[in-house]
Order: sequence, then structure tokens, then C-alpha cells
Amino acid sequence: MKYAQCVTCGKLSPRWSVVGNLSMCVFKFIVGVLAGSKGLIADSLHSIADAVSSLFVLVALKYADKPKDKRRPFGYGKVEYVSTIFASIFIFICAVTVLINALESIKSGVSRVPGNAAIVATLLSLLFSWIMYSSNTCAGTQLNSPAMLADAAESKADSLTSVAVLLGLIGTKLGFRSADNLAAIIVAIFIFHIGAEMFLGGVHGLIDVSMDQESLDRIRKICMNVSGVEGVKSIKSRRMGQKSQVDIDIEVLQSKTVLQANEIAMRLKTAVKNSVDGIDDIIVRTIPIQKMTLFRRT
Repeated sequence: MKYAQCVTCGKLSPRWSVVGNLSMCVFKFIVGVLAGSKGLIADSLHSIADAVSSLFVLVALKYADKPKDKRRPFGYGKVEYVSTIFASIFIFICAVTVLINALESIKSGVSRVPGNAAIVATLLSLLFSWIMYSSNTCAGTQLNSPAMLADAAESKADSLTSVAVLLGLIGTKLGFRSADNLAAIIVAIFIFHIGAEMFLGGVHGLIDVSMDQESLDRIRKICMNVSGVEGVKSIKSRRMGQKSQVDIDIEVLQSKTVLQANEIAMRLKTAVKNSVDGIDDIIVRTIPIQKMTLFRRT
């Protein structure tokens, strides 16, 4: 984490997302009905998905922050992945609703040219979605929060769907009466796509996805720079929401006493925690080796 205020931003950003997306949902739905824009109405449903997703994130972040206990020795961090899965299911439902409505409109052949108010509302929606995407991406990256990054991805998808709606509205103004309905279908496809990404992200988190390879390589390099470490046998990690657990097997000379080996392990833990963000716990196991393997050190 780069700045202390990132924690405050991380707490406020989901709250603003919930309030803002609910407001935008009502605003876009009313304008969409009055202006006769199927695409804007579909986009309002997407905003509902955004609001629910942000609400799940808000609850998950509060629950994930609970301290470890006897029943949950690794903490409650994985609740963020559960919230992501629940949010994705709701998003799938919204996508189906939007798609069915748009297809029925095309089948019935009933269409009208939306009013100019729909274009103004879509531009405002696009601006809001991009602001929330930037805010959640910044906070989610600094806090290493999968739930917040999923919420940011949802806001990005909302901004893309707003672009699709805007193009559809422009198309109707140019004489393509079905353009607005086609925009609603594109919105549904976007919602499906982001829902699938969120669902897979949540599933991967629940089955103990590892830290990225760059971080693992950095940890290995730090370990090799710790005095007394002759080699790194293995490094395993698993994401636990915003934090990760790391298991490291290191090689030390068999001539070292148990106390000396323990001191090496403690120095290694301190070095890694001070250099790599997002690590909650480190388990170090020492493997004694013969002096003849000293040349293996790099």
C-alpha cells in the first residue's frame, strides 16, 4: 500500500458506489421510460447490478476485517470471493432480463426514436461510471482487494455499456430505428461477460489461487539475501482475500543449532514482510544440508 489514506478511500469508495449506482439507476430508468429508450432502460438495470455488487463488497470488506479466531485461524478474507460469486449471479439475472426484453421489442417491431434527454442521461452515466471505475481500481489495487477490483471491473463494464447505448441512440437519430434495441442486446452481452469474469475470479479465489509469479520471484530473491539461507527449496502461497499466506522451505547448514536456524527463519519473515505488501502470515521450514552444497548458493 503506497499511502495511508488508501484505507480511508477503500472504506468510502464502496459506499459511494452503492449510493451513486442506486441514484443512477433511478435516473436512467425514469429518463429511459420518458424518452423511450430501451437501451437506457437496460443500462439502468445494469446500474442495479452495480449497486448490488458494491453492496456485496461493502458487507464483505466489513466481514473480512474480523480478527482471526480458533475456528478461523486464517481469518475471514475469503468472504470477499464469496461476495464476488453472489454478485456475479445477480448480474447474470439482470443480463437475462435485459436480453429477453430487447429481443421481444425487436420481435414485436415496436420502436420509437428516443428523445434527446436520453443522450444527455447516457453521457452523465458514462462520466459517473468512469469516475467510480478509477476510484475503485485505485483503492482495490492499493489494498489488494479482489472484491473491490471486481467492483471496479463492473463499473468499467457499465461505462462500456453506456458507450453502446450512446451509439444506439445516435443510430436512431440517423434513421436506424432498431439501433436502440440492438444497443440493449450489446448491453446484455457486456453484463454476461463481466458476470462470467467475476464468477471465475471468485471461484479461483476459493480454490486457493497463488500470488502472481513476479511476487513469488521477488520473495525468493529476498530469501536468498538473508544471511544463513543456503537455498530456497520451495515457495507456496495462497490468496486469502486482501492478504496472502506464504509457505517457504529454506536450506540451512546442518551445523546450525535449532536456535540459530530459528533466528534465520525469523529474519527471513521480517525481511519478506517489510518488502512485500499484502502478506498476512509466513510459515518457514528449515531443511538441514551438508556443507558440500554451499556452491549452490546464487
